[in-house]
Amino acid sequence: MRDGKKVYWHEHTQHELKELIPHLKVALIPTGSTEIHGPHLGVGNDILSCMRVAEEVAGNMYPRAVVVNILWLGVAPHNMTASFPGTITLSATTYMQVLLEAIESLVKHGLRKIILINGHGGNEAPNITACRETRETIYYRYGIDLEIGTLSYWDVIPEKVWYEVLEHEPHRKVGHGGEAETSILLAVAPQAVRLDLARPPDSRPRLSPPFFRAWYQDEYSPDGHTDDARAAHVDKGRKLLEAAVTGTVAALEAFIMYRPVGTRNHPGTHQFPCPKEHV
Repeated sequence: MRDGKKVYWHEHTQHELKELIPHLKVALIPTGSTEIHGPHLGVGNDILSCMRVAEEVAGNMYPRAVVVNILWLGVAPHNMTASFPGTITLSATTYMQVLLEAIESLVKHGLRKIILINGHGGNEAPNITACRETRETIYYRYGIDLEIGTLSYWDVIPEKVWYEVLEHEPHRKVGHGGEAETSILLAVAPQAVRLDLARPPDSRPRLSPPFFRAWYQDEYSPDGHTDDARAAHVDKGRKLLEAAVTGTVAALEAFIMYRPVGTRNHPGTHQFPCPKEHV
């Protein structure tokens, strides 16, 4: 609860949800991960950070937005190594199936706009695929053209904020277990941070784009992190968190107001019309 407002779906009774649902413009689903982030960060870093962003956003947009907790796990096989205990990962297939079934439940309750608020890099590709496949599935099952999308909270933080706040993060962005993530977790869950254990990142080389190489964390880092957290500070985390919330609210307002240009005709529907709004 934030400022006396219930912003989480699971905080409401069935009678409260019956009253809330007609006022909802969007449901927010945090997608993070339970995985290693070096010796200094709790393994829940990614889900804790994106949950806080979603919570603050829903508080600002109350009662038009609600946070629906579905998963504490993400797609993180690259961090599942013997050297670093703590990662709990799902396959991309299982992860996307859980999202689909949970979103299907929300659709049956009347929700029509859903955004995944992401906090884990390994979820970005499966989130996009899940959005596409969920929209297709919901349409062909129920004749409902669901509005669904995804964003990672760091992508809505303006570049100038990164450069004003951070000192050592390469390219002034979120790095794995680095200054940004550690600062944000200090603001969100300080009990999950051990700055006394922070170490400099390893300098071993990585292959660069244009192609993607399947990799494991211990190939690049002897400690399970890739960026330097030693300059992290709670005040930096608060500033980054504030910028993430502001940017996410703006993005959601645009999402709510957006009206697609052109048709929404799906292939085959002229031959096999779907039932409309019967869930």
